[in-house]
Amino acid sequence: MRYTARLLVATLFSLAACGGATSPGGGGGGGGGGPVGQIVVGNIFFRSAHNGSQNAAVDTVAAGSTVTWTWNAAGSHSIQSTGQVPNIFRNSVVMNAANDTYAVTFQNPGTYPYDCAVHGAAMSGVIVVQ
Repeated sequence: MRYTARLLVATLFSLAACGGATSPGGGGGGGGGGPVGQIVVGNIFFRSAHNGSQNAAVDTVAAGSTVTWTWNAAGSHSIQSTGQVPNIFRNSVVMNAANDTYAVTFQNPGTYPYDCAVHGAAMSGVIVVQ
């Protein structure tokens, strides 16, 4: 049973990385085409600047890449790892000004889920490092 659940989660992450934008409200992310490893932080959303995926924002980067989250407007948000070890980013400082940034360099391959400590699962993302 555990193997089946893990396989399902891995499949969903793979599909999300390949597919279009999604969001709980069905609005999609739109846009995209920006740099890989750039995440826009907005009013209760994380959006990949590269592919437009949103809540969960999914970005796939090469090992050794730096991912940068940039706040697009005022509002209290943070980035915290929600996955198992390696838990490479604990809690960022809660940012609340437009153009604030938070960056993490991902050295090791793996899947790194995260969310906003302020908004929880309503504001989430995944970094896939290959």
